[in-house]
Amino acid sequence: MESNLIPFSPVDAAGTRGPRGRTTRRRRPRPKPGSPGVPYEGAFRGSSLLRLAISWQPVGCGVEMRIQVTGDLDMATASTLAEALTRAQFDLRLVPNATGIALDLRTVSFLGAAGMHVMARAHATAAAAGVGLRLIADHAAVTRPLALTGLDRTLDLNRPPLAGPASAPTSAVVPRQRGELGGGTA
Repeated sequence: MESNLIPFSPVDAAGTRGPRGRTTRRRRPRPKPGSPGVPYEGAFRGSSLLRLAISWQPVGCGVEMRIQVTGDLDMATASTLAEALTRAQFDLRLVPNATGIALDLRTVSFLGAAGMHVMARAHATAAAAGVGLRLIADHAAVTRPLALTGLDRTLDLNRPPLAGPASAPTSAVVPRQRGELGGGTA
């Protein structure tokens, strides 16, 4: 009777013999993000789902740290944002004329419960440290979940004005008057 077990050959001194007696290739270590020649993706980690851009913006008589978030903010990426906000609060203590943190969510495509939890926790720790944290959002993917949970009232949510004047009509159709048969055009 033949055995269907794979014959095991012992590993040689260099550690390159596999279970079937073949030599195996050693894997080269991967370069770390941020090392020379490798682009740095994400904030503090190589996250392809969430990108953070951190900049300092002049505000009044001080500066404000602005963190622009791009991508999905859910349970897979919330830890990246949490780490960035923790580091931002630490960095704010080192800048003498820093006024607070602005979290720009205008390019977030999805906001999940884990992302909202991170923002609520960061708001509480920032308030305890005397640092301001405000959110900037202008589309329903972000503002609707915040409104449904009531976090839009708890967090300082700023909605930037639209690019065009708000009072200008968007169409040339004039509403019809009572008694008219059809709507007119201007």
